[in-house]
Amino acid sequence: MLPISTPMLLLRDFTSADLNAYKNLRNDEKFQRFYSEEDSLPEKSEFLLNLFIQQAKEQPRSKFQLAIVSHSGELMGSCGIRLEEHGNNASIGCELGRYWHGTGAAKQAAQAIIDFGFRQLNVQRIYAETIANNKAAIRLCVSLDMHIEAERVSDQFFKGKSWNTVVLVINRKSWGDKGYIHA
Repeated sequence: MLPISTPMLLLRDFTSADLNAYKNLRNDEKFQRFYSEEDSLPEKSEFLLNLFIQQAKEQPRSKFQLAIVSHSGELMGSCGIRLEEHGNNASIGCELGRYWHGTGAAKQAAQAIIDFGFRQLNVQRIYAETIANNKAAIRLCVSLDMHIEAERVSDQFFKGKSWNTVVLVINRKSWGDKGYIHA
C-alpha cells in the first residue's frame, strides 16, 4: 500500500528526520495565512509530526497523514486521509510549501490520496474542509471533480476574526466514472 509514487513525488510515512524540514515548511508566513496562531507555532509542527508517526503505528490504521517528498528526497508538504468511525467516509487534507505552489504537486498528491482512499481503503465518500477564503484549496478540490456540499458561516475564529468554511465532496462512483479507478 505505502509508499505511493506518482510521476512527480512520493507519499510516505513521516520519520523523525523530517522534523526540521516540516517546521521550516510550516513557518512560512504565506503557509500560515489560513491557520490559527496556535496552529502556526513551531511546537505545533513538532506535535503534529510526532502524532503522524504515532498514527502510522496504529493497528488497525485509520489515519494516513503522509509526507509529500520529491523524487530527490526533499520534503514538500503533507497530504492525508482520515477514516471516519465506520469507514465509509473519510476526510482529506493537503499542505504544500510555497516553493512548490503552481507545480502540479498538490494535485498529484491529492489525486493519489483520493485514489488510495477509494481503492485501498474502500471508502464511499471523501470530503475536504477548508477556509472559504482559501481559493487555492477550493480550486484544487474542484479540479479533482469535488463539488461544494456546504458552507458554514463564521464557524472558525482566529487571527481576530470569524472565518467561513467550505466542505467539498466526491463519492466513489463519481471518481470511478472519471476513469480513476476500476471498480
